[in-house]
Amino acid sequence: MNYLQRYVILLLVALLCVFKGAAQTAPVLPAAKNKLVVIAHRGNHINVPENSLASYEEAIKSGADYVEIDLRTSKDGILMIHHDVTVDRMTNGQGNVADKTWAELQSLQLKNPKADDPTAYRIPEFREVLRLCKNRIHIYLDFKNADVAETWKQIQAEGMENQVVVYLNKVPDYKKWRSVAPQMPLMTSLFDEVKNKDQLRYFLGQVKIEALDNIYDKEMVQAAQSEGVSVWLDVQSPSEGQEAWNNALQKGVNGIQTDQPEALVKYLTTNGWRNGLSQNAAPLPKKPSYQSLLDVPYGDAEGKQNLLDAFYPDNHNSNTKLIVYIHGGSWSRGDKSEFPKQLLEELVGNRGYMVVSINYRLVKDGQNLFPAQIEDVKKALEFLSSKAKRYGFNGNEFALMGGSAGAHLAMLYAYKHDAKKQVKTVVNLWGPTDLTDKTIRPDGSDADNTVIRFLGTPDHKAQICVDASPLLHLTKETAVPTISFHGVEDPLVHVSQAENLHKKLQSLGTLSQLELYPKEKHGMSASAAVDVFSKMVAWLEKQYPAK
Repeated sequence: MNYLQRYVILLLVALLCVFKGAAQTAPVLPAAKNKLVVIAHRGNHINVPENSLASYEEAIKSGADYVEIDLRTSKDGILMIHHDVTVDRMTNGQGNVADKTWAELQSLQLKNPKADDPTAYRIPEFREVLRLCKNRIHIYLDFKNADVAETWKQIQAEGMENQVVVYLNKVPDYKKWRSVAPQMPLMTSLFDEVKNKDQLRYFLGQVKIEALDNIYDKEMVQAAQSEGVSVWLDVQSPSEGQEAWNNALQKGVNGIQTDQPEALVKYLTTNGWRNGLSQNAAPLPKKPSYQSLLDVPYGDAEGKQNLLDAFYPDNHNSNTKLIVYIHGGSWSRGDKSEFPKQLLEELVGNRGYMVVSINYRLVKDGQNLFPAQIEDVKKALEFLSSKAKRYGFNGNEFALMGGSAGAHLAMLYAYKHDAKKQVKTVVNLWGPTDLTDKTIRPDGSDADNTVIRFLGTPDHKAQICVDASPLLHLTKETAVPTISFHGVEDPLVHVSQAENLHKKLQSLGTLSQLELYPKEKHGMSASAAVDVFSKMVAWLEKQYPAK
């Protein structure tokens, strides 16, 4: 890469669903003999063309740990190496790489930086590069345009499974690589919306990445490293030199990508920094500490339906505030384990809240229809109140938080069933508020079928629809401060559900904050999730402070 790119790895799950992944073998970066790795950007191309076999040979001679290569595909499906979309800049030809057959690409000559060198350099095939690098140098594979399955097949055929890390440029490639080759280490750039270490740690909890590039803030570098993620910094530029190298070293990064690998290796070696990461990096911050009680029964429903997980700070006491999370899943699926680790570390480890995540009875085969779910919420909160003195937390008040169906249950309890007025605030993550509103769930739609399965009736005017609609139970006496997050393009829970709730709360004189995301659907992408996370924590600190 010769310019910084920021590609968002979108999450296709809701904000509070942690990516579980199918991998059984945890991916790890290739083992390097040096703690601070040097990556030769497109090889060592000072005297030979970039992305040529000769440049990779020169990178090996320079002592670099990795060579960065750019993978593309010819018109007839051959995997080959070339950085640009076109061949114009680097060859004696013209046109798009993808429009040319391999025979046509092979006929081109790479432009040589040394005018007096008569050698004819040509575009290499991926297989050639794998064979050249095997057991000699690792490969940083900039995955520009290629088939994942074929790429992995060729890597395996050459026995290079443990010598490659893949840099992702496109959103769908993350899922493809995790599916086809779950053991392959992946890296990407950090998108611009992540601006601080807390947002970074949250992002890394949602997407399993082994390395990130171009993090320039030292605290964020340390935050990534504390999550087991390496940070590699690009320093290549026309003015690259000791100043750029020193700036990277002072940030404590794990690797440096360079256009001058031979000079950089010599500089590091001369100064005793080739294995000197520990000398350059500040001590990594300790992860927030908290304790947990898992699978605690609060009721007698079958299986795991009446279990909860409790997470509490080390210094908890009778004043420790409690946040109760209710998972989503259309009232028919989901689990308490969906609450993300990063939120736990922030809310419990850093802020000092106690967090409890509950399961409840799920609709299945016509069983456990509403009001079973709200009955379980009542039962769980009563159980928590009864255990407060014994376990040392404040059981007299709660903040309720939920995603989708869980947000519906949180609001319904707060606005209709909280006779003791224990709920002090609600965090509503794209939850339905009015199940009687047929205009936003037409017959046969997913939204309509979901509600019918939940309530057991297609009649939107039935009393049970009213009973199950949080919006219809809002009064001056029942309303509590509420923050709502919603995607404007949500196809399952129409955005008007959040908008109408906000208007009703405002009309009652109750504090309400509505955060709308114009391009989001049901749940949030990673970039929006970072914003949701920050605003959620800020709301809780103001409306329900931990201390």
